[in-house]
Amino acid sequence: MTAAAMAASSPSYHGSRALDADAYERQLEEKVAEIARAFAPFVDASRARVARSEIVEFRSRVRFQVVRDVDGASRYAMWDRGAPTVMVDDFPMARRAIRDVMGRLLREASAVAALRDGLEATHFLCGVAEGKVLATLVYSTPINVDAWTLAARRLLATKFDDVSLELMGRCKGVVAKTGDDFVREEYELGDGSVLTYKHTEGAFSNPNRTITIATMEFLRDAAHRAMKKFSRRKMLLELYCGNANHTCALANLYERVVAVEVNPVLVDAARESLDMNSVSNVDIILSPSESVAKSLLRGKFKDAAGATIRVEDFDAVLVDPPRAGLDADTLALVSQIDHVLYVSCGPENLLANIRDGLDATHAVDDFIVLDHFPWTRHIEVAVSMRKR
Repeated sequence: MTAAAMAASSPSYHGSRALDADAYERQLEEKVAEIARAFAPFVDASRARVARSEIVEFRSRVRFQVVRDVDGASRYAMWDRGAPTVMVDDFPMARRAIRDVMGRLLREASAVAALRDGLEATHFLCGVAEGKVLATLVYSTPINVDAWTLAARRLLATKFDDVSLELMGRCKGVVAKTGDDFVREEYELGDGSVLTYKHTEGAFSNPNRTITIATMEFLRDAAHRAMKKFSRRKMLLELYCGNANHTCALANLYERVVAVEVNPVLVDAARESLDMNSVSNVDIILSPSESVAKSLLRGKFKDAAGATIRVEDFDAVLVDPPRAGLDADTLALVSQIDHVLYVSCGPENLLANIRDGLDATHAVDDFIVLDHFPWTRHIEVAVSMRKR
């Protein structure tokens, strides 16, 4: 499956067609059918679970370019064919809290020189549970931090006292802010537990709240069923753990979790996530996942206390790699662990990892299609695989 294969039948954010339930179901059916055809040699994906998104107001994180129209007025724009040519006055896919402030913010900021001059983009991040929006104004020219902060705080006090909004200003090497540089988010799971996270500006966070929860539920369910089969719940290895989004959801199912992340900003966020959720059985390792894989394969991996951990000590492994999928060393490591949980934002590369390695050692026992990005060609999947 390639992006081109799905592009013809998938609406774009840039299109003007109606965002109605029937159109959404048709698009989703086409994406699921394409996934089913691609994965047919390894699993009956036509019977896979499907996590549906809301059709509007589902994105907690959006970005717009700021351009000038023919009259010189500032407008939001989205990129199309290599240029920011699609004007955006409203964005129905954004969360309501973002929609409520986005137009007003651009109009009011455009009237203040300290906020307007050099403005080239605006990024929005929303914490749905707390109803807060963090808007980052990005500049192509230097900003004076004191002047920008004073103007931004005055704007919030006089024009946005009715909403929960914080502002940040960014230009090359400079950051200014009116308050926190993060929002808090909560996810309530099916068992009634509530997980709390800090989503930091500029760092990765899942933009679709509903599908994020569906992913957590899938992983927890698959882990529960695997434990019944293997009669063990000792140790989980998580690679590409990010801000510990999945880590916190799974940690209480295992005696111990070793979670690996290469981005130091996300490592800090992960440690905060563990504290916020009172999780105490996780070791966070700052390292490229492929380096940890090589160390484990060579029998040279040690934890923070200096104790050696072997591949066979792990009962399960969770991977959520970049779109390119797993490198050769990580694939070799994963193939040695009994239970594999794989979340993929690039299904074609998950398919390649199964075909080129995992199919020889594991069989797919559960599969879910995750519609993180309705109205685009993109689709994500997650699989549970057990040793043959």
